[in-house]
Amino acid sequence: MGVKTGSLTDFKKVGAKDPELQKVQQNVENAIAPIINKAIIDGVLLKDVCLEPSISNEVKHSLGRKPLGWIIVRKRADARIWDVQDFNRNPTKTLSLAVSHSVKVDLWIF
Repeated sequence: MGVKTGSLTDFKKVGAKDPELQKVQQNVENAIAPIINKAIIDGVLLKDVCLEPSISNEVKHSLGRKPLGWIIVRKRADARIWDVQDFNRNPTKTLSLAVSHSVKVDLWIF
C-alpha cells in the first residue's frame, strides 16, 4: 500500500501592493524553498512490502520517474536488502530489490 506525497510545487506569491505582505510572502518562500527542493521529500511510502529471497522483487512505486533512492523505514525480520536496479527493465514503475531472507518492510522511495 503506497502513500504518495503528491508532486511538490514551488510557493506561489499572490499579487499584493502591501509591502508588509510582500515581505511575509518572501520570508515564507525563503523558508520553504530549501525543503521543497530536497529530492528526498518527493517520494512515496510503501507499507507491508513482502520481499522474498532468490528472486528480483519488483516493487511498484508510482513515482512516474526513476527513483533517486530508497530508505527502509521499518524491517520486520533480520535480512540484508539491496537493490538490483541496474538490471531493472522498468525503473520508472518499479524498484528492484533482492533480500537474503524473507522479510516484510516499509519503504520510503524517492
